[in-house]
Amino acid sequence: MTRSFRPRPGCARPRGGRFTWRHGVAALGLAALVLGAGAPARAGQADESALDEAVAAFWAATSDDEVAAATAAILATDPDIEAIWARLRAGRSYAAEVPTGRRLLARRNRDGLEHGYVVRVPEGYDPAIRYPVIVYLHGGVARPKREDGTWWRREERLARDDAIVVAPASWNESLWWQDSQIENLAGVLNDLKRTWNLDENRAYLIGISDGATGAFYHAMKATTPWAAFLPLNGHPVVLANPASDADGEMHVTNLRNKPLFVINGGRDRLYPTASVVPFMRLFQQAGVFLDFRPQPDAGHDTSWWDDEKPAMDAFMTDQVRRPLPARLSWETERTDRYNRAHWLVITELGEVEGEPDLEAFNTIVDPSSGMPLGINMIGQMVDGSGLRVLEVGPDSMASAAGMVNDDTIVEVDGTSAPSVEDLRQALIGFAPGQMIPLVVQRGAERIEIALAYPADAAPRGRQAFPRTVAPGRVELDQRGNAVIAYARGVRRFKLLISPEQFDFTQPISVVVNGVTAFEGGVEPDIEALLRWVAVDQDRTAMYGAELDIEVP
Repeated sequence: MTRSFRPRPGCARPRGGRFTWRHGVAALGLAALVLGAGAPARAGQADESALDEAVAAFWAATSDDEVAAATAAILATDPDIEAIWARLRAGRSYAAEVPTGRRLLARRNRDGLEHGYVVRVPEGYDPAIRYPVIVYLHGGVARPKREDGTWWRREERLARDDAIVVAPASWNESLWWQDSQIENLAGVLNDLKRTWNLDENRAYLIGISDGATGAFYHAMKATTPWAAFLPLNGHPVVLANPASDADGEMHVTNLRNKPLFVINGGRDRLYPTASVVPFMRLFQQAGVFLDFRPQPDAGHDTSWWDDEKPAMDAFMTDQVRRPLPARLSWETERTDRYNRAHWLVITELGEVEGEPDLEAFNTIVDPSSGMPLGINMIGQMVDGSGLRVLEVGPDSMASAAGMVNDDTIVEVDGTSAPSVEDLRQALIGFAPGQMIPLVVQRGAERIEIALAYPADAAPRGRQAFPRTVAPGRVELDQRGNAVIAYARGVRRFKLLISPEQFDFTQPISVVVNGVTAFEGGVEPDIEALLRWVAVDQDRTAMYGAELDIEVP
């Protein structure tokens, strides 16, 4: 049964129940702030209607100049930060009479490049509900630009009543794995928020083929706005190919921040499952939450779509973004872009004496190197007596042990009448220098053999993604008002501090690589609050101060 997203009415519930500022500023209950119980918080001597007007202009701003003017108007009212926070947390006022159905829209990047996109809004759209948003990235991006919105095949099957669906365009001048599309997708989300009530914590990025490559890219370079990534029929190795013109370098540990749902076909002529598996293993070793669903009989197609759609829906329903995650891991090779994950911003790279050696997780095992196992095709015997070996690979461990086609494996490491799972369990951890005893039935003869893994036959490791410059990485763990951080290749980073995550009435401490880098009080900063809200357009992740940390 297909699961629905269950769009959420009203305001999202914030994490935790703490909302406090320091130095004599009244500690306010978060429920009263967000839900607007009673009159709005006093804005000092400011005229509240002027502040309301300025905040409305701030939310309506569509350019840097308009944001700057609205920010100046807010500051001119000399408000208390609680008054601004309450209004920003409440968000925009959404109209009921807005366009629904299919719309072909466009937006321009800062450099003037126009990007088209299709948006599908449920016909029963209700402005009181926060709707999940699903962004689909199409394949075939090497083609010239199209203006007619036909870049997604069978687009009609993407429409749904419980979410707003977006299908943006990519072409040979603006590939999914380039910075122009990071700016574009963030801009599309922010543009949609001005008209329709989106749930900021339920934005999902799905990609097919080249679009799947794009989903991997955005997961590694721009994680902040997304709840989860679903790359389908793609391969992360595309991002390792210099000919792909991917902007920036790829860092596997960045995938730790969000879950992945991955599908590949066993008969895919471009990206068969067997070639993708080494990368999936690497991701799991790096601590990435991964739901990998290989389709053995599928090619480079979506023949599995109807069968797997309920699982995709269930995955998205379960994955709700934490707007202020307690743990973060982010790595970057530059600080002018790709340097932020939620409330962590890396601002200066460079080695620092005594820094830890954080594992890079950038080596995959090439299955084409070394000696193969050679048990290529097997089938369970109807009578349950064992496993029929239909094909033995040449120059393999199986052939070296004396196994031939049509042998029946009747015993595996002491287990009689083995199943496929018994063989799989025996092979888990099979490593150079080890042996697995087998008994095979060949005609009327039972033969004892042993699979031997030669000490020099291990597959060779190779770099998953090329490195041309030394990157820097920071790993954070927030525990109450304390932040425990480990940094490698980073001299400075910035923490964006939210009163919904930290208690501003108490000291905040930051320990980096075992040394205290900061301990003390943090003052609310109205300008920092407005600056980051203008960037993120996010009611659920707002920051009341910035904290600059020098790695000791």
